[in-house]
Amino acid sequence: MVIHMEDMEATIETLYRQLHALKNDPDKLPILIFPEGTFINNTSVMQFKKGSFEVGGTIYPVAIKYDARFGNAFWNSSRYSMMQHMYLKMTSWAIVCDVWYLPPMTRNEGESAIDFASRVKAAIARQGGLVDLM
Repeated sequence: MVIHMEDMEATIETLYRQLHALKNDPDKLPILIFPEGTFINNTSVMQFKKGSFEVGGTIYPVAIKYDARFGNAFWNSSRYSMMQHMYLKMTSWAIVCDVWYLPPMTRNEGESAIDFASRVKAAIARQGGLVDLM
């Protein structure tokens, strides 16, 4: 996948506008972002994309860990085709996960977006019992 700079800039601009709207209207719903950008094998947390952490505001981290007893949510593309994966999901008994809502986090004074993203990622990994990948 190729990401163009203008696409990233448009995304960040949209995040800034939404964050500003949230501050001015308490009835607006928060923005849900998955900064990892992908889903891996339920054992680790990959590096977060920094853009979500550049716009400021409060982050409400959520740790999610899937329970594979009834069905595995992870798609192993080297083992299953997309159709096989979808069939397994549709016919599994359930897809169960543990969800932890962590305390809100804000960017510290002088902290870079990358360091803030790493701090949030580490808290999520710790809570979910996952490996914190660099």
